[in-house]
Amino acid sequence: MNCEVQHLDKNMRYRILIINGEHYILDMERSFWKIIFPFLFWMLPSTVFKVDDPDIVKQLKTEVKEKSAGSLAVSLGGIAYAIGILLAPIMGYFEIEISLLVNSILLILALILLAFLYFSISNKRKKKLESIIKLETLPKNVLRIRPNSTNLVFKLVAAYTFLLGFVLFLFSGFIYSRNIMLLIIASGLLFLLLLSNRVTVDQGHITVRFTDYEKVI
Repeated sequence: MNCEVQHLDKNMRYRILIINGEHYILDMERSFWKIIFPFLFWMLPSTVFKVDDPDIVKQLKTEVKEKSAGSLAVSLGGIAYAIGILLAPIMGYFEIEISLLVNSILLILALILLAFLYFSISNKRKKKLESIIKLETLPKNVLRIRPNSTNLVFKLVAAYTFLLGFVLFLFSGFIYSRNIMLLIIASGLLFLLLLSNRVTVDQGHITVRFTDYEKVI
């Protein structure tokens, strides 16, 4: 069935789904695996929370944004290429004389700090929503989300694969070259990669199917 997707006001973690005139909230970060592998939004069921109070819905909504999900998917790959070109001439200045063991420890610390930053921001967005309404008190339904087009799937897969490969290449390059800038760039690009699941359920119209439309969990 047809579904309209809208953003929440200054909160990119959630989406409002309008299905047959009824409003549901989708948590884009409810599943850890869907953060890591955004394609799972199209492969596995997602839990949504039904909102019956129109005043609550009004508080959550924001103005419609003119944004192309396909363009965003392509930009994920373009960012990696652009950064590499711009910084290539000065990369030699960031090499430091440290051992392979220290390099490995720095890499682990960078990943821990990156995860802490991501989930701290995510938790802040959750608290912002809960200041208006608590999701776990709402009726739940489970639905499956279908991609808007095969073109979007292709673009996201291509951009995600390229960016992931580039990030892994930079991390391994840091380990063996001792160039701290490689670690910084790779960490930043990995953070962008974790945001790529937003593209799978972007603003506009999508197709969804309730796994059990009549049953409220």
